[in-house]
Amino acid sequence: MTSGPEGRLGDRFLNQRGESLGSCGFEDDPGRPEWRPDGGLTFWHYARQERLEFIFGTAGGLKAGRPAFFSTELTPDFDGLYMVEGFLDPKPRWLDDSPHFGGEGGRRWRGFIGDVLLRLDLPRGVRGVWVADYGHPLEVNAVQQGNPSPLNLGYDSRTGHQANRAYAHSLVPIETYTGGHLAPIVTVMRPGPGIAIPRSCVAVADDQPRRRSDDPAER
Repeated sequence: MTSGPEGRLGDRFLNQRGESLGSCGFEDDPGRPEWRPDGGLTFWHYARQERLEFIFGTAGGLKAGRPAFFSTELTPDFDGLYMVEGFLDPKPRWLDDSPHFGGEGGRRWRGFIGDVLLRLDLPRGVRGVWVADYGHPLEVNAVQQGNPSPLNLGYDSRTGHQANRAYAHSLVPIETYTGGHLAPIVTVMRPGPGIAIPRSCVAVADDQPRRRSDDPAER
């Protein structure tokens, strides 16, 4: 695997959609989509405690409140879309024990996610759900911190733009995802800001991996 300006491994992810790092021989994350017997999809989202009142309110749900930055000349179908994100597993291995990034995934995401695990049960036939590989941004983040490149993809680490481009191109529809991503993120997109996942599809999970046993909310 080379990282020079010619023939660098990362070029395939910058110039094509739907490629996976797992196809290059990297060990992928074990998380897979959970399809229920009724054909619906279950995945997971960590919310902040103070957001629960809105989420479970009369007009609540999970809101897509920020633009999807996944638009390149290869991904014009994402123009104008807003997103909300989640995980394939309630406790993804890649957050804390990635064979490539160690616990850096969890450290990076700590500022973006809350401590309350929500179970999301989407109905059969839902569209607009994708899986992206956060391994691309994690690769550049390691180099920016002065560490060796975990994957040797050869991205320009000065801005992170190439890693974000590759992240965009890694998006695949969840119904076709069978593995291959090193740090899979579930992304639900909709036109403009608004509720992407209605309250009827959201429940507080029975198990709360990020809650401490001495948390008063657990009593």
